[in-house]
Amino acid sequence: MAERSQSTKDLLTLYKAIAIDLPIAITKTSLGVAKDHEVEAAAWKAYDAWVNLASHSTDALYRNPFFGDTVGRGMYGTLQTQRLAGAVSEAVFAVMRSITGLVGASELQAVRTELHDLRQELRNLIAALPGRSALAEQAGTERDEAQEGEESINALDGGRSQFDAANGAVRTA
Repeated sequence: MAERSQSTKDLLTLYKAIAIDLPIAITKTSLGVAKDHEVEAAAWKAYDAWVNLASHSTDALYRNPFFGDTVGRGMYGTLQTQRLAGAVSEAVFAVMRSITGLVGASELQAVRTELHDLRQELRNLIAALPGRSALAEQAGTERDEAQEGEESINALDGGRSQFDAANGAVRTA
């Protein structure tokens, strides 16, 4: 019963602030007889009353056993629907990928990982060659691994043009 009276007080405070205090403060300001920040004080009073009313209403809703039972029963159905939607979308996109010939994210990540491992293996083999410093001088400065990784990702994603050495034509990946 005490919370009902508190909600009633908050509702009356909100009504008084919106319907009486705020219009009076605005009128005083427009006439030039208002004290400093009188409109802001009335607006904050209305805001505080609104927040208190919303907080008490939300607390009362969460304490209501009917609301808890309804949400509890609805939760199971929502989770089942989510699982069904996930399974259906996975099946639909698997069919779409097979029709269009696109690879999935996991396959693309596996290719990127394998490419990175091969690149590292090539670096290790080059480092083990005799006369390694002469090769580095001929090549100029070495490109750093982050730049190579970015370029390979762009090439895999189709964002770069590559030169086809076999036929001498430029093709877009």
